[in-house]
Amino acid sequence: MIVKPPFIPTDLKLESWKSISAYFDKLMNLPTQTPAELEVLILNASEVYSVYSEGHARAYIAVSCHTDDEAANQRYELFTEQMDPKIEAIANKLNQKILASSAFTQLNPERYAQYCRSLKRETELFREANIPLNTQISNLSTQYNQIIGGLSVTIDGKELPLPQASTILLSADRAKRKVAWEAIHAARIKVKPQIDEIFSKLVALRDESARHAGYTNFRDYKHDELERFDYSTTDVLQFHDAIEQHILPLAIDIQKSKRDRLGLTNDYRPWDVSGTEPGLEPLKPFTTGDELLQKTINIFSSLRKDFGENLQKMQAAGLFDLESRKGKAPGGYNYPLQVTGMPFIFMNAAGTHRDVTTLMHEGGHAMHTFLTAHEPLSDYRDTPSEMAETASMGMELITSSLWDRFYNPDDHKRAKREHLEDIIEFFPWFAIVDAFQHWVYLNPKATPAERDQHFDSLMLRFGTGLVNWQGYEHLRANTWQKQGHIIENPFYYIEYGIAQLGALQVYRNFKMNPEKGLEGYVSGLKLGSSRSLPEVWQAMNIKFDFSAETVRDLMSFVQDELKGLV
Repeated sequence: MIVKPPFIPTDLKLESWKSISAYFDKLMNLPTQTPAELEVLILNASEVYSVYSEGHARAYIAVSCHTDDEAANQRYELFTEQMDPKIEAIANKLNQKILASSAFTQLNPERYAQYCRSLKRETELFREANIPLNTQISNLSTQYNQIIGGLSVTIDGKELPLPQASTILLSADRAKRKVAWEAIHAARIKVKPQIDEIFSKLVALRDESARHAGYTNFRDYKHDELERFDYSTTDVLQFHDAIEQHILPLAIDIQKSKRDRLGLTNDYRPWDVSGTEPGLEPLKPFTTGDELLQKTINIFSSLRKDFGENLQKMQAAGLFDLESRKGKAPGGYNYPLQVTGMPFIFMNAAGTHRDVTTLMHEGGHAMHTFLTAHEPLSDYRDTPSEMAETASMGMELITSSLWDRFYNPDDHKRAKREHLEDIIEFFPWFAIVDAFQHWVYLNPKATPAERDQHFDSLMLRFGTGLVNWQGYEHLRANTWQKQGHIIENPFYYIEYGIAQLGALQVYRNFKMNPEKGLEGYVSGLKLGSSRSLPEVWQAMNIKFDFSAETVRDLMSFVQDELKGLV
């Protein structure tokens, strides 16, 4: 490993392109005649990319925490409109310089095989004509977040952001559920024309970018851009079929049981799906975001001392924004800060059990960030989603035995049961979201009405057939707009399904032998993306496979777990 002095100040102020361009000029002038020289260039470039990445990350974090903050929006636009395009162009020139070096093929394959494979793919797909398109795409995504972040509903005279209003859907009071559900969907339908217009523009821009790179459709282009070296689009479509064959019947059984416990056999409506059965209250694990965080720190500390210490370091550095409020972007994320070596966790907590699993999920990502922070190559710290989501979903399951910090024994058992049931019920949604995107980008000229119609057909294919949507069919067809990934991160969703299979294997190992299971989990995370997905999963003692046989086997395991929670 090359040991060298710092190449760029870690606290560099990124106020304009000029503030960082000099470092790229220096990189372009470095010698690359020998493997040692080339490795120095690669490591120096990783430093520069890390400094830029953190500046970009902090700008994104600021605007997602306060979508209505004009100064934050202007700073984020500095990156997306002025600096990102220049970074894309200079990064391609730097990649070409590295590839052209006679020392490139002499790099240690044990260390650089993944880096070289990724660099070749990135260079093959780069087209200068796509730089302005990417800027337009980023701006449209920002517009989407501003629209959704500004949505609220008024219920019983109180204005609520959508995440808070959604908690009413958990109520045992059916009338309240209906009022909340109709209000939420009325808010979404009101902005539907705007979202449809934004999405139509995004689809067109993405299709154009794919054609610039010589592809006939964006689906195949994006599959390659996401560097899915270890599986094909055909494998993904077969995964959809496996979900339909081996998981959908289990989801139907779970929802039948919920429907019957609610006493709604003859009139089960969309506002009833998340409802709590009579005589029970929705799980109420915490009251404030601080309580959620402190109990989570306690749980992580119980798993491994360093896990808890990591969260405490983040808390001391102000790297959490947990509670829902108006003007905040929807969703949740863990955003690694490449120089700081810690991430920022963002979510919209509203006091539900889903918030608990969300923080466990993002906490899994956070531990992944900490475990790869030592890695000098920025490329290897940036892990593929299939691995990143295995880290997060695996943490959800590993921590489930410790959720007694939030609940009494009965509610703890209920929380674990509902979590496993949610996993089963969520697989068909993975398939719907991914299958919808396959169709959209293979049919880029489809109208908004045609998109809605196709989405509705997928809801019928992967749905349970138990919910009565009469009178609300148009809302069912618009349900795709609640999933921000479809709009902002195309094709970033099936990874959750693939990773869930990995997470279930991690959990099965942990159940069999907690110490050994946790050791394997950590061993895999430490590798980052320095190895292929199958190799990383092998290090975790799990199998990278989402065939029908694997799906059936893991569903059998989940069913056995559920039997123990009755």
